[in-house]
Amino acid sequence: MPTDPSGPVAAGAAQDHRVLTAQKKREEMRARILDATIQVFAHIRDDAPVIEDVVREAGISRGTFYKHFDSLDQALVAAGGEAHERMMRDILPLYDFLKEPWQRVAVGFRVFMVRAWQDPKWAFFVTRLDTWQYDSRLGQAISSDLRLGREQGCFTVDDVTVATEFLMGASASAIHAFQRGVADPQGYMEASMRMLFRSLAADSELAERAITFARGHMAEWERGERRAWQNL
Repeated sequence: MPTDPSGPVAAGAAQDHRVLTAQKKREEMRARILDATIQVFAHIRDDAPVIEDVVREAGISRGTFYKHFDSLDQALVAAGGEAHERMMRDILPLYDFLKEPWQRVAVGFRVFMVRAWQDPKWAFFVTRLDTWQYDSRLGQAISSDLRLGREQGCFTVDDVTVATEFLMGASASAIHAFQRGVADPQGYMEASMRMLFRSLAADSELAERAITFARGHMAEWERGERRAWQNL
């Protein structure tokens, strides 16, 4: 027998469609609020942002904001997580295909400085929030590279966890320096990378190879000929 187009199967399909549509709208609104939160905290420097700043940026009401977040702090924590995920999505295509751990460490460290140099508002936002957690995707990637580098004899580190936290701290400090303003960006990046490889007990020849490799690898992005991210 033919299926009744107005029967229970059709009604169930229509209900599923409504549920999916409502879920999509909720996700889109949540993303809109998070993006507004990132923009507000990246641009407002002198005063502490308030909910009114976020709802104005998002073009929504306070009621809509509270349907998704209980407080500005909760939205800010979620925005920090979103910023971290965006950061990882942006940098992975630049270095994830590299095989040698010393190449990955060199390019990964330099790409943060290049991003901060080109996008000071991003630098201000990521250093304003605590997005540099050891158990984050970034921390896990750095740990993996350091562990492999130690196994291959590129680095000498007593404790990979300590080395990971040190490298993440160095990255955050370098980003903050570029956010404040650096007179000689190229010189600062190369001096920072040289000190980083020295701290990992890499020999001087490998350190110079790493600096040269990362400089060449990132050249098109540093000149603005290619884009891996959208500035805030």
